[in-house]
Amino acid sequence: MSENYKSFIDKAKNALSEAEERTLEAIGVFIEGEVIVRTPVLSGNLRNSYTHKMNSDDRSVSIGTPVDYAVYVEKGTSKQEAQPHLTPAAEDNIDRIKKLASEMMKID
Repeated sequence: MSENYKSFIDKAKNALSEAEERTLEAIGVFIEGEVIVRTPVLSGNLRNSYTHKMNSDDRSVSIGTPVDYAVYVEKGTSKQEAQPHLTPAAEDNIDRIKKLASEMMKID
């Protein structure tokens, strides 16, 4: 007796990969938005410079800015008090990020 076997492993892997990328992008958009609303504004340059980038190779999202003084605003200096906005944007939203990831990883 011969049984027919059809593997759906490639379809499952593709669906998982697409769900991971969708999730990473959603997290990047969410945290970028949180950073933007938390960024102190003097001229608006720093606030307007934040972006996110998804890296599917290592399954990560980076949120950052090319503005060189951003670290001094975030961490402070000997003459300027710290105004954290990037770190709290992620740390204060861990539960929301987990919920977002859970929702976005659902595969139809």
